[in-house]
Amino acid sequence: FSTARDVARRTILADFWSMLRVVVSFPSGSGQTLSLPELSKVGDLKILAQRSLGQGFLKLVTLEGHVLTNPQESLQDAGVQDGEHLTAVAQHARATATGAAFAVWCCGGNRIITWGNFMPSRDCDCCTVQDQLRNVQQMKATGDAFAAILADGSVVA
Repeated sequence: FSTARDVARRTILADFWSMLRVVVSFPSGSGQTLSLPELSKVGDLKILAQRSLGQGFLKLVTLEGHVLTNPQESLQDAGVQDGEHLTAVAQHARATATGAAFAVWCCGGNRIITWGNFMPSRDCDCCTVQDQLRNVQQMKATGDAFAAILADGSVVA
């Protein structure tokens, strides 16, 4: 028979063995080895890297050059394995504003965050065009609208 103490000990060991170690470093070489449960998602790793490295906006890149962009994707599905080495690229957030709203993005990113006083009669939510926002280079604002300029020169408004 197993005692409660034996079960607790096995649970702790199982948790220990199911941890994933990932080395995240800047191109300069400074970085840290991070540990997180192997069932974690890309978003969990990104938050842990941001906190550990003291940098709010990071792009995580594999040795093969794959950028981890989907925060909901599991680390396993993203191909991140125990002992993986990732490069953290610091990104600078940029902002623009209309008369009643703000937009924040990172150059080269795939997401724009907007907030403010949107008019209900207009479709002012960037969620409707989120799938088109790939490699955003610039954002422009008018009195009441935003436009994203992509790397290929196309405009999403």
